[in-house]
Amino acid sequence: MKTIKVSDATYRAIADAAILPFRSTGNRLPDGDWLIPVEDETYERLREKRLPGETVDDTIQRMIHVHFGRPNN
Repeated sequence: MKTIKVSDATYRAIADAAILPFRSTGNRLPDGDWLIPVEDETYERLREKRLPGETVDDTIQRMIHVHFGRPNN
């Protein structure tokens, strides 16, 4: 299992996008970001989708926006 760091905005977007009831497994850091454990397969899929210069946080935000057909801000 890997751990990723995401912003509070991304963490909330993940929770809002959840199909099933969202059960938090993340740990909030003092700076407001989150450390979230993810399965190895999920980590690899994020790595594959990541564009040059993107952070994992950027990648997740982009994928959520694309999934819901919203423009990426």
